[in-house]
Amino acid sequence: MMPFYCLPARRFHYRILGFLALLTSLGGAAQAQAPTDTTFTRLMRKNQFTLTPDGSRYSGSGWDKLQADIQKSILVLVGEDHGMAQIPPFTQALAQVLRPKVYVAEIDRYQAQDLTRLTAQPGLPAAFLRQHPMALSFYSWIEEYELARSLRAQGTALVGIEQAGFASTGRLLTLLADQVKSTSAQAYLRRQAAAIQALDRTALVSGNYGAVAVNTLRASLLDSLRSLTRRERPESRQLVQDLEASVAIFKTNAAGKPGGHQTRINLMKRNLLRELASYQQAGEPLPPMLFKFGANHMGRGRSVWGDIYDVGNLAINLADAHDQKTLHIFVIGKQGTQVGGQNPEDFSKNVAPYSNADAPMLKPFMTATPPGAAWQVFDVRPLRRALLRQHMPVPAPELQATILGYDYVVIIPETTASRNF
Repeated sequence: MMPFYCLPARRFHYRILGFLALLTSLGGAAQAQAPTDTTFTRLMRKNQFTLTPDGSRYSGSGWDKLQADIQKSILVLVGEDHGMAQIPPFTQALAQVLRPKVYVAEIDRYQAQDLTRLTAQPGLPAAFLRQHPMALSFYSWIEEYELARSLRAQGTALVGIEQAGFASTGRLLTLLADQVKSTSAQAYLRRQAAAIQALDRTALVSGNYGAVAVNTLRASLLDSLRSLTRRERPESRQLVQDLEASVAIFKTNAAGKPGGHQTRINLMKRNLLRELASYQQAGEPLPPMLFKFGANHMGRGRSVWGDIYDVGNLAINLADAHDQKTLHIFVIGKQGTQVGGQNPEDFSKNVAPYSNADAPMLKPFMTATPPGAAWQVFDVRPLRRALLRQHMPVPAPELQATILGYDYVVIIPETTASRNF
């Protein structure tokens, strides 16, 4: 099994529903059923719209609704199920409306720097990814990479706030080798980077994701990195600190110990605040910002993943502090194929069929999505008002989390898997 931070998107209840198994066991099987309350059904149908894709263009009443609300918002947060080829172009269209100054991505700051550099060059980063497989995480896929390139073309800064990428350890040591002054330290770091890169490639090809270096890194290697960089520039020491913090999170999660996920979320929130300092003067309003993360990260309020307040909650608090608005959009496919592995040599092994038709977090929206070309757009804010003000029954706690956390749910009737280079 892949670690949760990069689990195949087809395992929807692990990647997005996280807490689903516990909630269902506590509440009983009845909680997993779609609500039959006529108020819910009436409100859902009344606020259901269509969106039709045509290449890179979108039309329909659903698209008109989204555009109108984006124009009223300063932060737009896209929550997704990863690995669906239709979502990055849709996000690109959202960006054309928002014109964000900053794009916040579910990657680390060093991946964001690499992505910024690579997207300024012509062509695709095939050579880079042959040397460093999956070192750009999701942006190692063509559609995600093209999204990043289009954002850079419109002057948007790419910002990463995640822990170190699960396959990025070798790349980080290569970066460190480029920074240190000592030739012997450079040679040592390049040897370690090459060995780790080979180890990670083997783990990715075999599907043994628990064997990637970030899960198995020796404490003695981290000790040597600290020693090598003690008298180096601050950015080199920071890189080692970032790697060390990430290794601790990965190892905690790999061992099944509690606390790793909360530590990860806390790290992302600190990183977001740090990155914002470059784009916002103290006391000034927030700049337009676009976020795209897994859906469990982008909702407002308390996350469905246990008693956690995620990045989406921090975003709405920041916007509230400046009397600005956020817009939270959950976009996902109903069925089809998506990325279900990270094999860098035979991408056909990464394509996996899935169905979210019965996902408790979205079941009534899925049921109301017919087959065909038109996407379905649900404005869930009237449902949220009815839930909070009129105590409208919503028996499934997972569905309640969607209604409380998101403003829109966008269902794609059928998706295809993102592609590699």
